[in-house]
Amino acid sequence: MTDTQKMVRLNLDLSPELNQIIEELANKIGTSKSEVLRQAITLMQIMVIAKEETKKLGVPEANQLIVNEIIVSSEQQPKPNASEAFLETFGSWEDTRTAEEIVDEIYSSRTVSDAYG
Repeated sequence: MTDTQKMVRLNLDLSPELNQIIEELANKIGTSKSEVLRQAITLMQIMVIAKEETKKLGVPEANQLIVNEIIVSSEQQPKPNASEAFLETFGSWEDTRTAEEIVDEIYSSRTVSDAYG
């Protein structure tokens, strides 16, 4: 960190369980809890950028098989309007006839059946 760069102090309230997880991670990688949080934020930034670029982020094993895929909660996805979703799925009605012509065709196609005879 150079003299021209200044650090911003952040006060953060955590549950005891989350604090314990951060402490364990810091011990495992031999760093501070602050550095664990910095790296977590960097990983989250990578995930968000990948998602914006419609890419997937995964955790491969040594043989390159993806064992875990990191997925952002669907609650964060914009939900389509029901009408738009319907039209996207089934399309819209397209007809060059007037309403009167459609009604006339319906009436003319009716037949009388002898249901009792």
